[in-house]
Amino acid sequence: MRAEFKERVKLYREAGIAIESLSLGCSVKVDLYDVLYPAIQLLSGELSRLNLVIAPREDAAIMRGESAELTRLYLDVEEPKIDPALIESLAPDLAIVLVQLYMAKASSPDKFAEYAARLYRALGSSRHRVWLGKGHSIVSTKRGSEFFMVDFLKTRGTGYILANNDTIQVIDPSEDLDSPLQAAVAVNNALNDLYIKGVYKDVHIAPVYDAPQQYLDGVRKAVLSHAAGLGKVVDAPQPNKGYLLLGATAWGYLDREPPTFYKHIDKGFVVLVTRPFGELAYFTTYVAINTDDELLKAFEREVMTLDELEREKKRVLELMATPNVEIAKVIYKYLPELGDRFRPEEHIAATIDVSGPGIFVFKEVGERAEADVELFDVPLLGPKISRFAAQNYIMPDATAGTNGAVAIFVHEALADELLKELRKIPGLSPRVIGRVVGRGEGKLIVPRDALDYISSAKLRGKLEAQAEVLSGLSTRAKRPGRAKIVFEGEVQGVGFRPLARAKAKALGLYGYAKNLPDGRVEVVVEGDVERIKRLAEVLCPEGANCRVSEMTWEEYRGEFKDFDIL
Repeated sequence: MRAEFKERVKLYREAGIAIESLSLGCSVKVDLYDVLYPAIQLLSGELSRLNLVIAPREDAAIMRGESAELTRLYLDVEEPKIDPALIESLAPDLAIVLVQLYMAKASSPDKFAEYAARLYRALGSSRHRVWLGKGHSIVSTKRGSEFFMVDFLKTRGTGYILANNDTIQVIDPSEDLDSPLQAAVAVNNALNDLYIKGVYKDVHIAPVYDAPQQYLDGVRKAVLSHAAGLGKVVDAPQPNKGYLLLGATAWGYLDREPPTFYKHIDKGFVVLVTRPFGELAYFTTYVAINTDDELLKAFEREVMTLDELEREKKRVLELMATPNVEIAKVIYKYLPELGDRFRPEEHIAATIDVSGPGIFVFKEVGERAEADVELFDVPLLGPKISRFAAQNYIMPDATAGTNGAVAIFVHEALADELLKELRKIPGLSPRVIGRVVGRGEGKLIVPRDALDYISSAKLRGKLEAQAEVLSGLSTRAKRPGRAKIVFEGEVQGVGFRPLARAKAKALGLYGYAKNLPDGRVEVVVEGDVERIKRLAEVLCPEGANCRVSEMTWEEYRGEFKDFDIL
């Protein structure tokens, strides 16, 4: 590990963040597909008995009104309590929740559901029906930093209020904790889900920030300074857990119909993006190659030098720190007047930002529209970097981004005019990258090279591609086996177990990781023998502060269906 990077690791550990193990940017979310969505399914029966409704998934929650007032509460994750009388007196139109859970509590649907159920019971215990809008659930590597944050919003008037929370921990670990660039990206990320719906008027921002005491004032100033330039800053309580957080709950007014016309999306519609995406590959790869000397050599041999990556990474960070407010104004121009009907040749049908799920956001829109989508181009900011990140199991999906490109579903009759408007905005390179094939189940058809950017076999299975390509993507083990691997060194209290889980899932392996009383970590894993060997290599590469102390092979049992943190 390079000396300079060791200092960054130390700095961020003081803030409670093990940057070697956590994904960066939007990827610090609780896993949507493997944890959060299945957890909500597990709770469907309980939800039906509560006075609580989970609003349909959108990038931003949508309410009727032209102004809103915020009330923010913090709840203990072990025993969250809200006086039902308080909810009834506030009579909120929406609740937006930020969940921060210790990694072991967010490692499986069952565990996450246990804590989500506690929160839902607290919110759904009054006579006032609470609508739960789009919030955020993130993973912490520091014990004692957990909380539930609830932002109640009460609206008034006509029109629409759109609201969203996005909160992150770190984007670029080579930046200082109180870096204005990181703060800008975090605040922009919260606002971006409003901008993509055409919202830029009467924007309010209730910041979320935290840090160890010695950095707190700098972080606060960086977040508030950027927020003040983009909207009205609303004073609200902060977590005060001493754990780095950057973000906001933001809301704004829309006096037109929002672009959620999914039922109109059909053959004849095209998919365009405002610029290439895949920002997170730069930062996650930067961390990986700085902790693995052999990986660094391979990267410099196959992609670029570390110095070149650092320059490129800075360029991408500055791009992400630029708010998409001008895009919002263009989208607004192509929305129906309030109360007017949607006309395909005049209006944008739907928008979504290409964020943490990467290219899978196009599948999300297809599923909502009940239409199949074909991409004939996957434009990435750094295709070689993304390919390297996937092929070396650094990221399960190396197309992921943060505050990135905006995807727009629009009828082909309007596409050229819209592209012309977007090209007037400096820094954009809008293009059509796909089309809607027609009505369907929400399949996403991708070009062959798109699979080069996805290392997770499970995620690959969600894509449609050439049959001969898919035939090589089976998660079935070629030579099944089972191993118990014991790691020693710096493996406890540094996020080693979630790292093991992420790498194992990317390799299509199942099992568990648990701390041992003597300071070591035990990993029991099943799957393809060669992939198990690869797991041991990527978890403790040459030059790392850990090593394999034991590795014993056993007969394959097929015992596991997931990879758990115990």
